[in-house]
Amino acid sequence: MKHILTIAFLTIVCIGQAQQLPTEPMDGVIFPIGIKFAIKLVPTDSVNYNYSVLSFEPFRKIVHSSKYDELFEDSGEDNTIVFYFTIGTHGKTEQEQNENRHTLLIMKSYSKEGLAYTSEMQPKEYGEFEWTSNVGVFPNIIVYEMWPHMIYHIRLKEFKKDASKNWWQAGDDN
Repeated sequence: MKHILTIAFLTIVCIGQAQQLPTEPMDGVIFPIGIKFAIKLVPTDSVNYNYSVLSFEPFRKIVHSSKYDELFEDSGEDNTIVFYFTIGTHGKTEQEQNENRHTLLIMKSYSKEGLAYTSEMQPKEYGEFEWTSNVGVFPNIIVYEMWPHMIYHIRLKEFKKDASKNWWQAGDDN
């Protein structure tokens, strides 16, 4: 447990304070709640990827579910993914929005490939990481993961090509 927290702390300090971006490609990084970050996929073979962290900045806004598209550019650098790990809400009134808060991981991929990855969350501030399911990454589509409880850190790792995520592309034989 202490080992995991130490690694998480050192990762955050190295990325956040040293500002030596992009990082060297690695298999996974732990990210704290309240940030926007971008990664660049780096192939390790014909299917798997490591990634470099290109940017890492605080993001403390509460995002309304009707405004996800406002967060992203229409196009981006090839083989990059932009993420927001933040608090979200939905509802028409302020009271509804306060009652409907949740943790969000919102992403848009600028890769031509559909991707699968492994995600682990830390739902207790000093707790263990737990595996959590995810929908994967689709080319040029905003995807979000939503949890009804607080998540303090998320670890994203084991990115790999997943042709099943390309089903929607016109002319694709997958």
